[in-house]
Amino acid sequence: MYLLTTVINNETLLNDLITGWLDIGITGATVIETTDFIQLISTNLPLFAGFRTLAGGGTLHNKTMFAAIESKDLLDQAIAFLETVCQKSGKSHQGIYFVIPIVQFGHLGQAVNPSDRKRYIEKKIGRPLKEK
Repeated sequence: MYLLTTVINNETLLNDLITGWLDIGITGATVIETTDFIQLISTNLPLFAGFRTLAGGGTLHNKTMFAAIESKDLLDQAIAFLETVCQKSGKSHQGIYFVIPIVQFGHLGQAVNPSDRKRYIEKKIGRPLKEK
């Protein structure tokens, strides 16, 4: 099992990325709003205002995604899709990703039937998931 961590600098890619990951079978990613180090200091510390040019003057926030992925094959598919989406943007500096092995993993709370989970996800996103 693996933890794929992705920091997306271009928020417009997020919808395509999440939809594509759902379609390949990644249904449990967590997305949080984060701030780039250079953006933070260039905004909050006047002494470092010159860093704004290094940061490109873009948004102050990134989206960081965490996805626990069960197999190497699914991980490879997720990374390939991520790289394709970022390449198609035609821009550089779209973000980063890294992978960490997960030593132990478990669900908290009552067990959920996989078909019930699938129906729950489909209801939330308003469309059926693609069959693998």
